[in-house]
Amino acid sequence: MMRVVSRGTGGDAKAVPASRGDVEETLTALLARHRSGDPTAMNQLMLELYPSIHRIVFRLAGPTARERHEDLVQSSLEQVVRSLDGFEGRSRLTTFVFGICHRVVSRARRYDRVRSWFRREAEEVCVPSERPSPDELVAKAQAVRAAQAALSGLDGEERSAFVLHEVEDLPLEEVAIALRCSTRTVKRRLRSARQKLLVAPRPGAPS
Repeated sequence: MMRVVSRGTGGDAKAVPASRGDVEETLTALLARHRSGDPTAMNQLMLELYPSIHRIVFRLAGPTARERHEDLVQSSLEQVVRSLDGFEGRSRLTTFVFGICHRVVSRARRYDRVRSWFRREAEEVCVPSERPSPDELVAKAQAVRAAQAALSGLDGEERSAFVLHEVEDLPLEEVAIALRCSTRTVKRRLRSARQKLLVAPRPGAPS
């Protein structure tokens, strides 16, 4: 089994996030190098993709046990490696990869249904900030619980559409490509997800 390890950040200066266009150019160049026979390109490509796959799998599958999450990440990475030869460039490479992650998580969900998911951007955890007050911690915990409860009411297809469009900020057309459905279906799933989230209880609201 191929095992890809994320790069550590110990002692390094905080990097400026690359633009989406720059990321796509880097990934496309690495794929071209791999296809031309460069023996080092595939590992570099997987290292570049790992953070995105790690993030999207977490958002699709939810805050499950760490071991389960890593298994899904590795399954996604392995499926990406097996599927790259079939990538024809009809979408962005990241869209192609996100679609694979969606299918890996969907298959796993049939055997181990995910009940809830939510977490703020992983980067926020790493950014130093002032220590929050006890009241702020309570409010944040209440917001997380409310979000978990609301999102647990979405089915797998609704959650995938919501994550890709609202969180990952993919256009409707790319979400449709990733989920292998029409844009009309994506819109229907998004509409249903939003309606369910709008009626979900808010923190501090009377029960």
